[in-house]
Amino acid sequence: MRVQVKLEIEGARPLRNGSAFWWQTILELTRSGETFTYADLDGASEPYHEKQLGQFLRKLEKAGIILRQPSDDTTRRFRLIKRQRTCPVISVSDRESRMGAGQQAMWNVMRRRHGGFTVDDLALDASTEDAVIARNTAKQYCLLLHRAGILAVQKAGKRGETRNIYVLKGSANTGPKPPRRMKTKFVFDPNRNQVLGDVIAEEDCP
Repeated sequence: MRVQVKLEIEGARPLRNGSAFWWQTILELTRSGETFTYADLDGASEPYHEKQLGQFLRKLEKAGIILRQPSDDTTRRFRLIKRQRTCPVISVSDRESRMGAGQQAMWNVMRRRHGGFTVDDLALDASTEDAVIARNTAKQYCLLLHRAGILAVQKAGKRGETRNIYVLKGSANTGPKPPRRMKTKFVFDPNRNQVLGDVIAEEDCP
């Protein structure tokens, strides 16, 4: 028998680790055009991350986003070549990926469609020449945000949830970054109905 547990989360603290954190640190370190080093990022991060940080920098370098600077010692110094607000996602081919762009496009539509939208509206309005949003992708994102209390059903459709008219709750319109689906593993003691240790979640990328 599988146990189901509902967690009540009062708050979350982003860890000083991972590509998003390192990218923001790079942007801050190079705000005036300066270079940055591996040691700069290492010192700003949580412990036990060295392998992941090295992999992240190698991917950025291969994609042409940062450039390794010549050095007389072992210092790994880099210059930022392509500056952008959001963290680049590098594919297995060492090129920038568009992963997450569809979610961002759908969130942008939700924020400006004050009169509400259907799944079809969302898929159509969020699609571009470079990236087409599949109807099922829009449906799953709407269901996810509806379950989280971010979207409200303004009008229920007669043909099921795909014809529902959704609207973004005003209190949920917290900023330009889209809500993300996260996954986590934790240890649960059924004798005390208690979660043991820290619960750490990471983004669940489709």
